[in-house]
Amino acid sequence: MKINKRLLSLSEMVDDHYDLVWDCCCDHGLLGIKILTNNIIKEVNFVDVVPDIINQLHDKLTTYGHHLPMDAKWQTRCEDVTQLPLFDRYKSNQLQANQLVIISGVGGELIVEMLTRLMSRYAGLNIDFLLCPVHHTYKLRRTLIELNFKLKQEQLVIENKRGYELMLINQGQGVELTLTGDQLWQPLDEHQQYLAKLITHYQRIVSANGDAEPLVQSALSDYQALYHKLF
Repeated sequence: MKINKRLLSLSEMVDDHYDLVWDCCCDHGLLGIKILTNNIIKEVNFVDVVPDIINQLHDKLTTYGHHLPMDAKWQTRCEDVTQLPLFDRYKSNQLQANQLVIISGVGGELIVEMLTRLMSRYAGLNIDFLLCPVHHTYKLRRTLIELNFKLKQEQLVIENKRGYELMLINQGQGVELTLTGDQLWQPLDEHQQYLAKLITHYQRIVSANGDAEPLVQSALSDYQALYHKLF
């Protein structure tokens, strides 16, 4: 199965210590299917709030599921991500079962909303989240820091001249999460171009709105400082 660079990179960040993976906003299910095909994770729940997406994916998995490993388990759920029953299936003495929630392909502001509501129910529990926002990454990072998330792993993926920041986080495990991503940057042309585009984006907002909100001003200042430090 051929998948794009972004989804392949996300799948490679999923290791074998997870008992269950939740592939949220799953669209065509390519990421979750790839994870199952890797034969490392035995169970994936595919989650999307759009009924047509889930119905089509369920039919696809039912039809082609024989191509998956024999012991692979999957379930499709038409559900709001903020209402995921992350620990309902486990007994009280199994609350440490390792789970990974993947949220990819949606904007950072929507991920902020999802995580804020999820953490109102699951704060402090050992849950890993693998995030890949399509934009508003700076705002997302600020919220993650406010929610006391720590960083386990992050990387920058450039695909079709667009940059995607992949972040594996947990509220209790990891190192300090930063607004600009300490582990993302290498002195490579494509990374430099991505950072330059971020700076240009925020400069345009400031130019168009002289009284731009403090978040925009802060993002511009932080990215400019990072650019001068790295390049």
